[in-house]
Amino acid sequence: MAVRLPGKKRLCCTTEAADIYGCSPQHMWLMAQRGQVWSEQVGPKSIMFDADEIERLAAERDELRKAGKLGGR
Repeated sequence: MAVRLPGKKRLCCTTEAADIYGCSPQHMWLMAQRGQVWSEQVGPKSIMFDADEIERLAAERDELRKAGKLGGR
């Protein structure tokens, strides 16, 4: 369940972000480590993601795939 904070970010956990993006939680961790997505470490093994950004990136990726400019499913 995503939570909206005063900073206008709708936060979600790694598992939720992975479900939105359509990948594994491990891949979301890698994306966060590489700086490909906004994330905030909230505990030793907990990262929160901006759900709106993940949805936007997933939509962009899907459009690129439909246009034949990106491989994958």
